[in-house]
Amino acid sequence: MKKLFRKSIRGAALLLAAVVFPVLMSAFNPERNSNNSSKINTFNWEELSKKDQQFLDKVQRKAFDYFWEGFDPVTGLIADNAKGRRTSIAHSGFGLSAFCIGVDRGWVSRQEAYDRVLITLNSYYKNPDNENDFCVEGKYGLFYHFINVDTGKRQGRTEVSTIDSALLMAGILHVMAYFEGTEVEELAKKIYQNAQWDKYLNRRNAITGGWKPAEENWTNPEYKGYNEYSLVYLVALGSPTHPIPDISWDAYNSGNGAEWLKPYKDIGAFKTPKGVMQPHAYLYQFPTCWYDLRNKKDKYANHWEVAVNALKANRRYTQNWGSMVGYSEELWGWTACAGQRGYIGFSRPYNGTLAPSAVIASLPFLPEESLCSIIFMYEIYGDKIFGKYGFVDSFNPSQDWYDDGYIGIDKGNEVLMIENFRSEGVWKVFMRNPYVAEGMKKAMFSDI
Repeated sequence: MKKLFRKSIRGAALLLAAVVFPVLMSAFNPERNSNNSSKINTFNWEELSKKDQQFLDKVQRKAFDYFWEGFDPVTGLIADNAKGRRTSIAHSGFGLSAFCIGVDRGWVSRQEAYDRVLITLNSYYKNPDNENDFCVEGKYGLFYHFINVDTGKRQGRTEVSTIDSALLMAGILHVMAYFEGTEVEELAKKIYQNAQWDKYLNRRNAITGGWKPAEENWTNPEYKGYNEYSLVYLVALGSPTHPIPDISWDAYNSGNGAEWLKPYKDIGAFKTPKGVMQPHAYLYQFPTCWYDLRNKKDKYANHWEVAVNALKANRRYTQNWGSMVGYSEELWGWTACAGQRGYIGFSRPYNGTLAPSAVIASLPFLPEESLCSIIFMYEIYGDKIFGKYGFVDSFNPSQDWYDDGYIGIDKGNEVLMIENFRSEGVWKVFMRNPYVAEGMKKAMFSDI
């Protein structure tokens, strides 16, 4: 396939749309149903046709534009969904990394990105010599999940969030290394070193979900099941000022139970929604937007392999569900995303809603399957799901529903993971940060 890849996809997609769209495409490309994982894992950017490269470049650029055009020039914050003045602090983390990618892609100058990064960082740092200095609200150096773009104040009844603060800190660690030897590096260090992760531990030395002032207590004493909290632990372990103890990594892994450590015997048998293995793609993608876990393992597992198998299961599960309502097997992508009746998170069973970002961000894990699906979605649904900032957050063909909006964390997931697929750019810079290396060391990761 290789250079003929796009041509075969386009032709089959158009034929399918015109004649047999409801029929499953089990014969669409037999190679994609192969269990030859070594072949899949070596499929890379250089093997794509020029047309495919240009297509992914367009998808990535539009996702980047979400952050660049949504940037507030005063506070450096980025609106949550391109429709209002609420934002998640996680968007700042993705945005900081996106700005670095924009420089590497030649979309913006290094100075332009640097200036914006500096504005953003200043909003997360309280100058002790200026009591009126603007600073995003938080507690113990971590920040409220949702804040107002203009004021930096807590929005609604949201919590001080450990996971969203970690997503922010991942972006901060990235720019710290990217703009080494500058004011950005120094300011990034101050913000990172101010974070008191040890204040958010429970009695098991596991990290809690966060803190709410009204209750004066911790939220979600501990998340269980393999999840994005691996990012929180790795970021917190690397802190030079307020680290969590090394045994916290053990508390996290043992708290999940042993089941997630076992390789899938049948990747189609996803134990969801109450099983130990959670279905949503972002749980495996968010940590690896920054942390390069390829060819590494700790004493518990090869975490990259866990993610690959989980995403295979995600694909198989949604394909099996879709076969009951006439979906093509090229349609997959289950993650937390916008839904017809509001945001779809953990608690709801799968209802056929598809998130393009879940597939796009799977490119480093399942490049061939992901690219097939992305192109198929684009060719079949076109403007229904592709607009100013690229793919919309979600759609549900079984309900003839198509979202018209975008969400920052999903756009960020796309920008970073396309870059890691095409150049390993985020991984290369992020992993050279000594605080990142320290966190990996304390979690006892080693090369395979």
